[in-house]
This record gives sequence, C-alpha cells and structure tokens, in this order.
Amino acid sequence: MEGEDAAAKRDRSRRSARTRNSGGDPAQERKPAEKGSGEKTEAKDGRTVNREDVTETRYREGESLASKLGDGALDVEIAAEATSSANRHLRARQLWGTDVYTADSDLVAVLMHSGYYRPSAVVPANLASVRVVVRPTPHPAEGYVSSSRNGIRSRSWGTVKDGCGFVIETAHAVTNSGTEIELTPNVNKRKVSPTFFPMNKEHVIQTRNSSTSATGKKGLIREVTIQYNLCNEPWMKYSVGLIADQGFKRSLWTCARLRRDALYLETNRKRYELSYVQGKEGDEDKFKWAVSKKPLPLEETLAAGVPLPKSYIDVAEDDLRWDEIQWGSNSVIVRGKEYNVVRLQYLPHSE
Repeated sequence: MEGEDAAAKRDRSRRSARTRNSGGDPAQERKPAEKGSGEKTEAKDGRTVNREDVTETRYREGESLASKLGDGALDVEIAAEATSSANRHLRARQLWGTDVYTADSDLVAVLMHSGYYRPSAVVPANLASVRVVVRPTPHPAEGYVSSSRNGIRSRSWGTVKDGCGFVIETAHAVTNSGTEIELTPNVNKRKVSPTFFPMNKEHVIQTRNSSTSATGKKGLIREVTIQYNLCNEPWMKYSVGLIADQGFKRSLWTCARLRRDALYLETNRKRYELSYVQGKEGDEDKFKWAVSKKPLPLEETLAAGVPLPKSYIDVAEDDLRWDEIQWGSNSVIVRGKEYNVVRLQYLPHSE
C-alpha cells in the first residue's frame, strides 16, 4: 500500500508540474491522444508510430520542448501564422544539431533545416496548421554538430549529459478543409525551395462592356490570360499564379519544375530565359538568367535546343540561388535588378 500511495503522489506531482508549464490554465494543457484507439502511423524511415504513446501539444514561440519530451513522443500542432519567415526564432537560427536536435531548438527552424518545407513571408491561404510528431532520443555522443541545409545553418553544441534531444518522426500540412498532406524531408537530395502558393481561382476584374454601358450597368469580364509574344505567337500573360508552387509536394514546386522545363519571359522589347544549371549531386540548386540575342519562333527554339545554347543568348546572371529571384505581380527582380515582364511560357528541356 505504501508503494501505491507513493506512486499516486508522484502522478499528482507530474500533473501539477504540467499545469504549471502551461501557465496554470487547464485549457492550455496539452491533450493526450485517445488511449486504446490502436491508431498507428508510419514514420519517414518506415518505423511505426503508436498513437497510444503520443501526447498532443501546441507550438508556442520561444517555448522549449524539454519539459514535455520526458513523457514520450509529442504530436505538436503549429498554427499557420507561426510557420512564416517572420518567426523571430527562425530568423535567429534557434536550432542546434543535425538530424538530432536539442530540446530547446525551435521546431519551425528544425522543419526548415530538415527540408520539410521552407517558410515564406506569406502564409498560404489554404493552410490551417502543420502537425509534427517528434520523438525524444539520447544526446549524440559526439555532441550536436552544425550543418547548412535548405538555406539555414544550425548551431553546434558540445556533449550534454542531462535531458534528451529529439528527432522528427512525421510532418503533415493540414488545410482549411481538414485534408492532411504528408510532408517529406529533403536532406540527402538536392536542395530545392518552395516559392509560394497560388490562389485557388483566377481573380475576376470588374469593368463595363458594350451591352451594358448604355444603361450604366456593370458587367463582370474575366481577365485576359493570353497574349502574343514578340514573334506573334500565343503565350500566357504573366501572372504570379503561373509562377507559384502548385502544392505542398516537392515535385510541384516551381524550382523543381525548372529541372525539366526552361521558363521564358518577355518584356515589351526583350525575351529572357530562366534555366536550371546542372551541378554536382547534393549541391544547392543554381539557375541562370539570360537574354535572347534574338527572339525565335517556337519551331526554331526547339530546333536550337532548350535551354538555348550560348550562341543564342547573353548570360546576365549566373549561379543564381532561388532566393535571389523575387517574383512580383508584374515584374521579376533578379539580384536586385527589376524586369517588367508581361508574358511567359514554359518549354521542356531538349532530349
């Protein structure tokens, strides 16, 4: 009986400590996963995560996971607004380690470093939250090493005796409709970065048309999306929706598409080519921005080869990182220089 009384006291003490960690507000206390449901999910390395052993909690900027990891695996919900690049802990590089991270590392920074996604200044309109399952793990014997991955460098730390570190088991993006999209890490593959996400529908402009102008009524006309290029061939009118990533999957990101397609953009006078630069396996993706010496019709362009050979172009900027290219509503800025583009076209690479 004495053993049972002692166990009960320790249980009450742990519950009291958890309440203090959440600010004393029971509503803020993390909710445990339903016991006995038998629900299981598969981690990125093929291991099975038993939902009975996972405790749910919410991400709060600046809050360490150290006090929570002692209870086992955590299912952390990150609100959409906390996933943007404005997160001050992300900007401060509050993360230590590689693959295994210290318990006080910021989870958003860890997700970026591991390549699950890259935060942008604008939160996708259809993103409700990101759910991440993390698992406590012993500290690395050699300490926490620093590395540069996916546009952010982690910090190093020596050997640690107390507590534990953590690794990411799984990550999912949750849309406003409740759909869960699995996010996969990008560690050993080439580093690509998402741009931003398009609106679900093309916007509509309000204007007058000839049939209603006499009565003063206003009609809705869909915006023109086709223009003729400098060779009098139909191209798509420039729009950020055509540049934006088409989803959360890495294969749908624009910079990943440029590995198989070249992007041609035109101003009112010149044509430019944005193409992928082949590098070594594992290197960060690089791109080339070039101006065509003479705009060519589609047939001649395909005959010359895509991307165009050096004899057809003048390279304006080479070895570009993706974050050195900024897309605006009617222009593109390449290493600080702005180009007012009006139309675009993707062409597949030549065999």
